[in-house]
Amino acid sequence: MVNTVKEPQPDLESIGIRKVSEVKNVHEYVLDNGLKVLLMENHSAPVITFLVLYKVGSRNEGVGYTGATHFLEHMLFKGTKKHNPDKGNGIDDLLTQIGAYWNATTWFDRTSYFEVVPAEFLDMCVKLEADRMRNLLLRQSDRDSEMSVVRNELERGENYPEEALEKELYAVAFREHPYHHPTIGWRSDVEGVALDRLREFYDTFYYPNNATVILLGDFEHQSALRLIHKHYGSIKPSPAPIPHVYTVEPPQEGERRFEIVRAGDLPKVWMGFHISEADHEDTYPLAAARHILGSSFERSSRLYKCLIETEIAAEAFCRHDELRDPGLFIIGGTLNPGVPIEKAETAILEELRKMASEPVGEEELRRAKSANLKGTILAKSDPSSMAFMLGEAESKADWMWLMNYDDKFEAVTADDIMRVIGKYFIKTNRTIGYFKPQQMEDVPAPAPQYDGVDEMGEYAEEVPGQLPSEFKEPEVQTRKMSGEDASYPADELEKLLAEAPKSVKVKIPKSVTSGSKFVDRVYQETLPNGLTVMVMENPGTESIGFAFNLRAGRYFTCKDENSALAELVGEMLPRGSKKYDKTQIAEMLEDMGIPGGLEFGVDNYRLSVATNLVASDFKTYLKLLDDVLRNPLMEEEELRKVRVEWTAKLVEATNNTRSVAWNGLKRILYPESHPFFEKTFAEQIGEFASVNSEQLLAGHKRLVSPQSAVMAIVGDITVEEAMKIVKDQFGDWIGEKPGAIAIPDVTIADTRKYFEINLPDKSSADIILSHPTSLKRSAKDFYAARMANAALGQDTITSRLGQVVRDRAGLTYGIHSVFSDTAFGGAPWSVMLTVNPKNIDKALFLVDKVLDEYMERGISEEELSREIGRAVGSFKVGLASSMGIARVLAELEFLGLGTAELDKISKKYLSVTKAQADDAMRKYFQPKNATAMIAGTLP
Repeated sequence: MVNTVKEPQPDLESIGIRKVSEVKNVHEYVLDNGLKVLLMENHSAPVITFLVLYKVGSRNEGVGYTGATHFLEHMLFKGTKKHNPDKGNGIDDLLTQIGAYWNATTWFDRTSYFEVVPAEFLDMCVKLEADRMRNLLLRQSDRDSEMSVVRNELERGENYPEEALEKELYAVAFREHPYHHPTIGWRSDVEGVALDRLREFYDTFYYPNNATVILLGDFEHQSALRLIHKHYGSIKPSPAPIPHVYTVEPPQEGERRFEIVRAGDLPKVWMGFHISEADHEDTYPLAAARHILGSSFERSSRLYKCLIETEIAAEAFCRHDELRDPGLFIIGGTLNPGVPIEKAETAILEELRKMASEPVGEEELRRAKSANLKGTILAKSDPSSMAFMLGEAESKADWMWLMNYDDKFEAVTADDIMRVIGKYFIKTNRTIGYFKPQQMEDVPAPAPQYDGVDEMGEYAEEVPGQLPSEFKEPEVQTRKMSGEDASYPADELEKLLAEAPKSVKVKIPKSVTSGSKFVDRVYQETLPNGLTVMVMENPGTESIGFAFNLRAGRYFTCKDENSALAELVGEMLPRGSKKYDKTQIAEMLEDMGIPGGLEFGVDNYRLSVATNLVASDFKTYLKLLDDVLRNPLMEEEELRKVRVEWTAKLVEATNNTRSVAWNGLKRILYPESHPFFEKTFAEQIGEFASVNSEQLLAGHKRLVSPQSAVMAIVGDITVEEAMKIVKDQFGDWIGEKPGAIAIPDVTIADTRKYFEINLPDKSSADIILSHPTSLKRSAKDFYAARMANAALGQDTITSRLGQVVRDRAGLTYGIHSVFSDTAFGGAPWSVMLTVNPKNIDKALFLVDKVLDEYMERGISEEELSREIGRAVGSFKVGLASSMGIARVLAELEFLGLGTAELDKISKKYLSVTKAQADDAMRKYFQPKNATAMIAGTLP
């Protein structure tokens, strides 16, 4: 007789697991080797988030090896003896097959590695992370190829004025403390850091007593602890104490200023004030000040009122560092064309003077506290967000800092805010930086003498919203391809293009592949006015995911009307309605903790809004949405301000390599009458300028209608309650029926053509190879086409393009192939990458080699199996939150596929054969006929 009784397992303490505390459903344990473990169960979806945080960041670096922490983060994906990409069982090889969402990030105080996976794969995550804690291969060949990848990541950042300002601001504000150094490192250190230095860093900081394991989601507590102990328990703690950072930044003794002068779009101003570390009583009034100052996205905020409403700036923001050591409070803005930088600086400093001398309003502070509290509720509804928040808390102080945060924020008074503004926001404690586009140097302006006390100075009259006199449309030119220096020696090319090692196959449980059963869980009803409503109950989450799609995109205005009309309708909706003015709308959204909750997105076919909100606010939110949709004011004065903002955005886009590449490319690929054609930036600015309030109201009446509209509601609400609220608000809404969508066919070029756009002062260039394709979401071969594209270039690490151009050749930080918009067909299929301008020809050469081989041989059975596993697993991971489910439900219904399609997606991916994928590839990919566009500072 077989004994089926399980042997009792030893208690946790006897195997070296000690419980430390439990607060708000977060449980802390510590292993004998010093590893801290935080567990928080959430069974709302069969998904887990596994995160490992190491308390090492750029604050642990010094001159000569800045960026070492970040470089080492890259090296942790290069393999161990047990999990080696050369043997097909590297971390990327395995996680790809299960559809994981995984990555790593480095910041001042920490390095984090995380995986979001179907709950069945918890064991794999623990095993992989424990293995790379102490068993990295750290090979010279990996260091050499990855260096140029990291360098291209650095170069991409250097393209953006904002990143240049941030880097310089910290470098000037901090002279002694290592926050002086950028996390990615200084270029020469990145290029020169030796493997031995990386190994020394690894052997100093990557130990269990310097790490925290965080697990959230659908798991069983005791089993998870034993699993973590099984893989981590035998790892020894560091042989020496973890080095302590003892450098303290001395008090600043006077205002510091800097300028960055180079080719660019619009002037910018950033200012930073030294503040306390996160674990300090001043953190909470400073955080409240951040809420109240706000940004250009929060129309009730002070920065919006003093910079955006006054038309001084197009964008504004503030950021409050919460770091292990004293950091910065940063305020910044991008100016409208024609406005002096000094005017923005003075406006910001004047607002700070008011906050230092006048208490903030009682209602203003109440809204900030409400937004903070509801933000926590919404974070808890998504296990991944909560895991990241716990990780950040560990890096700043410890996880209890997060648990106590809301109570301490709630205790903040108006006097506390005045005190910290007066303490930190003083002239001698600030650093101010200007970004000046090169041409501005021709007319230098005097530095302002404002010290935060006197009145705002006088400036010359400017006319915001007009194109700057020096505006120059990016010029598209034919590129001559010489072919010189593009080829590789035969032996090197053979290695670069060699077939990747076969991946060790991961067994996918039926619980992952069996598909979902949403049809039985989703209630659906179409109201008499044509509005389709879908409701799915997800009790206990305290939140609701909401998604709403209207058939009202650019397609419906691009032929016979101003193509900017749909965009302007979406932009103007939340800027005042019959019942609520613009400020009231913003204040209500802030009170709900969703300042962007009524920001409408406009694409080719839809006007949409989506948000995750606290369940108790749902009725108020729909009441607000109803009036905004049905009764917008579309006032001429507000429209004029929107024109100013959009002029600035479009001028700024002319300095972005990716934006100008696409803009030029779409004018080449499509005729002017086509929905995917894109006008020049100057023409777009002209269109925005030509629309008046009367045209907007007429456009709104025609475009914004319940007919063919889709609303998805998922979360902590009953079907009955949700439907009553919807019917009460929207039941009597009537509107016009939108027109049908028919995308015209486009003739593809008969041969490859090359074009270029030269933008000065860019460290990285964008390359796009593209042609129109007929693939649409409803096509029978849609899933086969997705699999064919996924194996080629969906992932920058494991795809064919990524393995050759990034991993082996080290030419790029990111390369992808993608179908841009498959809703109704006609959109581009593209290969996109960034490279150092010197490597453009080499990159194009390798991309073509990969494409040629793929088109000739097709997808391999192994690649197909891997990509099917990825698709099925990532589909499941994407449905881990109410918001994720709501978005998918609304999308499928909008496209006419219905909820039933949701339950068929996994099965359809699993049924794709190699022959089907190859047929789809050859039908939709025509790389020989793709047009190439290159944008950057060209050699």
